[in-house]
Amino acid sequence: MIGHGKLRKHRHLATDVAAVLLCFLFFYTGLSKLFDWEGTKSGLYNQVFPKWMADMLLFSLPVLEIGTSLLLMIPKTRHFGFRISIILMACFSGYIGLVLTGIFGRVPCSCGGVIDSLGWWEHLVFNLIFLGIGVGGWKLGKVNN
Repeated sequence: MIGHGKLRKHRHLATDVAAVLLCFLFFYTGLSKLFDWEGTKSGLYNQVFPKWMADMLLFSLPVLEIGTSLLLMIPKTRHFGFRISIILMACFSGYIGLVLTGIFGRVPCSCGGVIDSLGWWEHLVFNLIFLGIGVGGWKLGKVNN
């Protein structure tokens, strides 16, 4: 049987791993949006939401994603970073789910970067996995404190 100290150590390790995985994901996606500004702009304008929302997302998403990755790196802000990660991944997953239902009447292009090679279904699975990682890290982080 695992002792209380060892269990606590494993929970800390699992929380750290979850934070690092999400940190890399959000840092990568935020930077890729900045480095491929025109591609990001084109991709957002091809989505089904209005132009004003695309404009808002174009400027806010990279900052929010990179900011979230920074929150996840700092132990004192990690819990908040997990919460933002969960909200972002839930929103992204919900949007993909709506696209897949056909509610918008068309399927827009997917995001850029390495993830661009994923289809919408694969992207949904990918997002749900990272949503689970975020929830797990958040819950384990609460237990650790």
